[in-house]
Amino acid sequence: MTDNFASIHQLLRDQLDQYEQAKAGVPADPHQQVLAALEHPYMTLPDHDAFLSALRQELTAEECRAWFAYPDFSYRAVPLRPEEAVSNADPDLKANFSALSGSLIDKGFLTPMPKMDGSTGYLRTYLLYLCYNAVEENSGTLLNRVLQDFCVYIADVDGSRLRTIAPEHRVLPNPVSLTGRRTDGRIAMNVDIPDTREVIPTDLCEEMLSRCSHIAVINCICRQTTENRGDRGCDYPIKDVCFLFNEAAYEAIQGGWGKELTREQARKTLEELRDMGMVQVISNFQHPLSLCNCCSCCCICLRTLARNEDTMAVASRFRVQVVLPEQCIGCGSCAAVCQMDAVSFSDAGISIRNDRCIGCGQCVCRCPKSVLKMKEVPGTKTPDRYCVDRVYL
Repeated sequence: MTDNFASIHQLLRDQLDQYEQAKAGVPADPHQQVLAALEHPYMTLPDHDAFLSALRQELTAEECRAWFAYPDFSYRAVPLRPEEAVSNADPDLKANFSALSGSLIDKGFLTPMPKMDGSTGYLRTYLLYLCYNAVEENSGTLLNRVLQDFCVYIADVDGSRLRTIAPEHRVLPNPVSLTGRRTDGRIAMNVDIPDTREVIPTDLCEEMLSRCSHIAVINCICRQTTENRGDRGCDYPIKDVCFLFNEAAYEAIQGGWGKELTREQARKTLEELRDMGMVQVISNFQHPLSLCNCCSCCCICLRTLARNEDTMAVASRFRVQVVLPEQCIGCGSCAAVCQMDAVSFSDAGISIRNDRCIGCGQCVCRCPKSVLKMKEVPGTKTPDRYCVDRVYL
């Protein structure tokens, strides 16, 4: 709650400063305007003043003003070439607009997007794109540091939630735990065949993949961030583990930072990553834009779920139940794969902590004796049926 009040106070202070400047006839600070645009989908960023200082180091005032001549990023926005965007620029910028645009492109503040005629246009870069580049580059500049700090802040602080009407992500159950079959159709011999009448298409990644126009894979920003800080707690892979779909995939492929996959390649890779024990977390919409393969030591969604927060992500529509306790041999395979420490053993046998289980189904798939089963939670909602215009954290 304290963080929320601090964010609101900072936002009001900035707005008051801009009002006083406008009333006095002082031109608005272009760097503050850029920061306000980057912050808009979020609560006010941590180290707000440091972020502003970093922008002052990275961009000139003229570059900030030129940035606003381009459309804000969304998958429905029409990108502009510099010779088109110049008409939106302030008169005193027009003579040098091409050079200003080139500098913004080089610094990553303009995102290349294809136009209908096949040429390349540009949109104003949004915060996640800057964060991704910062984590990949790890250059040590002030801007790089505050962008990486933002990734850590989102994972560690409840007050950093997005300004959206629903949690951004949800846990996607391992489909083997819901259907008893692997992606290639093979029957999983150690899984009691469940009642699939509870299963809907949005529970199954394979169903969603079949409707995707584009699929891309990128590196994991969460594990790369902890790797850069030197406190990564797992050996799960960093490269080629986070998936983008449809418009988000197309953007990454065209921008050169995403690797395009066929549906079959995507299915195979997703199954391999599930088999490693990672939890798949997908964007919480009818037509998802992203899917991450998460661990609880690094990844934003599982770290917030472990704190019983639902601002970033929610559990799946299922929970694990112990259905055949007498068959448990105490092998510990279920506990070893559980990212949330929801499985425990005592003299009374195996038990599942409902307050920690997120319904990923990984323990069900690892149990050799069909002791565990997935059960739908009564009253849980299906994904919200609205679209987002970009991928957020």
